[in-house]
Amino acid sequence: MFSRPINPDMVVPTSKVALKMSCLRACNNDVEKAAKLYDFFVKDMQNIPDFDPVPPSMFEQAKSTIGDLFGWLDNNQDKLAGAFQLIQQFRGSGAIATGQPPVNVPPLP
Repeated sequence: MFSRPINPDMVVPTSKVALKMSCLRACNNDVEKAAKLYDFFVKDMQNIPDFDPVPPSMFEQAKSTIGDLFGWLDNNQDKLAGAFQLIQQFRGSGAIATGQPPVNVPPLP
């Protein structure tokens, strides 16, 4: 079918456009051979998108990461406070202030 072997690394099946362009490149711009190769790949693929998804920008990635971090901190704040309190007890400096005065402390004059 093809005069030269096709390198499978040249074929990019991430979207219909990428697949068409890579088939055309793999077949040295021979449209008939590229169409046959494209049909060979596409016949078994069900839900291939038309275009490659746009990768998120650096700002969107940072915003997502920071949002995930603050969400995790919000969901685990009780565990973090308990761990901090445990570390403070190991160090001997007492517990985290709970809003109540310590026991047996004389009042200030």
